[in-house]
Amino acid sequence: MIYQKLLRPWLFRMDAETAHHTVFNQLKKLQNSDAFLQLVSEIAAVKSPSLQITTSGLTFPNPVGLAAGFDKNAELLPGLAASGFGFLEIGSITAQQSDGNPKPRMFRLPADEALINRMGLNNEGAAAICDRLKKRSINIPVGVNIAKTPGVHKNTDSSIQDYVTSFKLASETADYITLNISCPNTGDGKSFEDPELFRMLLENVLPHRAPGIPVFVKFSADTDDSQLEKLIKISEEHEVDGYVAVNTSTFRNGLNTAPELIERIGKGGLSGRPLRSTSESRVSFIRERIAPQKTLISVGGIASGEDALNRLESGANLVQLYTALVYEGPQLPGKINAFLKERYGRG
Repeated sequence: MIYQKLLRPWLFRMDAETAHHTVFNQLKKLQNSDAFLQLVSEIAAVKSPSLQITTSGLTFPNPVGLAAGFDKNAELLPGLAASGFGFLEIGSITAQQSDGNPKPRMFRLPADEALINRMGLNNEGAAAICDRLKKRSINIPVGVNIAKTPGVHKNTDSSIQDYVTSFKLASETADYITLNISCPNTGDGKSFEDPELFRMLLENVLPHRAPGIPVFVKFSADTDDSQLEKLIKISEEHEVDGYVAVNTSTFRNGLNTAPELIERIGKGGLSGRPLRSTSESRVSFIRERIAPQKTLISVGGIASGEDALNRLESGANLVQLYTALVYEGPQLPGKINAFLKERYGRG
């Protein structure tokens, strides 16, 4: 309530990226205090054996995770862990450091409880981030999301080697690794969601898989049923451990935001509530049609306990949040876990 009545109006006077960094930098300072972390944990964390999930050899204290994109450089792990999340996914990381796209590059759509971003994979680079991860002291799983360094490689082979570099480094410290294939990755403008290129990627990356570290693949919201089925069948042939669905969308259908504002914003990935239906349908499709036994993480449009429960009942093992935190505030993981515990439970 405090967030929505006081903090959100203040933050929404800033542009979206400035607001993000304001919150980010404040939490980065506060998390150095053990007393602060203890206080946040006592307020936010909902602990119950009924919330615990074990999948792909990993145990999660609850099924609510942070999606990639919020903590790209693994700088907020203690503060985020204290906030009630059951796991964190950092990144996307790339083999080389990247400044991302020119600003402005993140935009709110309040009428849709959504964001559009074209951040451009800004991050410090795989070596620096993975070295930071080695020093972590939190006791929840941390996944590393890997993408290709933007604007560097001119052919498929060098793009794949970029993934391999990051994958090797992440394998030394991650609890799981997510291959983000759902943004343009090669010099010719193709994505690794092209089945032929995707097969090449897996053939080159997976030989470097470390024992006991699951590998997941993250798909775009815009992948149709036929393409998704092809990609998952290739993944199954290569014994991928699970799937993350879905990433952001380039579609703009059915939004409440004025079309002229959408046009002014321009390109970028849409996230938040408009992806709810698509994300839920992807979960059901993957679970029922293609991969009944694999780990499935649902992300996109989850803003409440009811949303999370629907995904879990549709077949997801775990869920992830990002955009909803902008609109609902940092108490959201705890609220979702309280809902799951008190009304339905898990296990």
